[in-house]
Amino acid sequence: MKGVALFGLLSFLGVITVAILIVGLQYRYSPPTETPRLSPATDEKTKNGVSTSTPAENSLPPVSPSLPPTKTSDIEQKPVVEPKKSSDPNIGILKESRIFSDRLTSKDQEKIYFFTIDKKPSNVSLYLDQVTNQVGMWLYVDTNGNKIIDSGEQIDSASAYSNSTGTISKTLGPDNYIATVKFQGGNSDYNLQIVNNTNDATNIKSLQNRKTFSDTLSLTRKNRQKYYLFSLGSTSNVNIILDQVTNQVGMSLYVDTNGNGVIDPGEKIDSASAYSNSAGTIQRNLGADNYILQVQETGANTNYTVTMTSQ
Repeated sequence: MKGVALFGLLSFLGVITVAILIVGLQYRYSPPTETPRLSPATDEKTKNGVSTSTPAENSLPPVSPSLPPTKTSDIEQKPVVEPKKSSDPNIGILKESRIFSDRLTSKDQEKIYFFTIDKKPSNVSLYLDQVTNQVGMWLYVDTNGNKIIDSGEQIDSASAYSNSTGTISKTLGPDNYIATVKFQGGNSDYNLQIVNNTNDATNIKSLQNRKTFSDTLSLTRKNRQKYYLFSLGSTSNVNIILDQVTNQVGMSLYVDTNGNGVIDPGEKIDSASAYSNSAGTIQRNLGADNYILQVQETGANTNYTVTMTSQ
């Protein structure tokens, strides 16, 4: 019996020894990882029996989540106004678009129109179309206000044909102006449109701080282009997308370095066109300044959507 008991004790001690060896080997080759010690985020204090927490001196400030761009809410957007049809050639101050329809013949070869730009410069466009024969148009500045075309007062000229529009686009300062439409060899009806683009512009104001502006309008023979004004207070990445068109539409971006609110020579930065199957895009890193975006039809009626975002 004693031999059996001694054999059983030795077997038990052998099992224990093997188990200890196995655990030791596991610890040697796979030591347990130490749980990182974190600095406490708050120091707890008790006030009036209520436990309160205050941020620890070395705690990190919370990280603000990335927010989507916000839509501008402070724009000065003027409603689209149908051009006013006129028969009086004395327009006065050119505040909105004016349309004149008339006829030229060998006996009545010239029509004259008078208008004034008041107080500040404006981007003005003249369009001559709906002719059956070549018709010419001229633009003059009436510096002495005598309503007579004097030597040296011509600014520009253009011609319209049965298949193309005659166009004059100029930056005009405060002054008096004369526009003439002239017979050039054959009787013809005509349509003359004079537009103050600056007066009809939409002022988005600041496009800073991840703001987004979006506008959907129509471009037609009566409303051929649209201006948008915006400003940046600091350098920003600006993305402009022109899409949802059924015919080609162009856009051009200008920097208004002198802050006069109009497009002047040398201020163009970039341009792009949108088509029915592709969007037009301008992506630029722009400095703090004032900017003008021009959206313009290229010969056919179409709707469009323009979206501007800063980041």
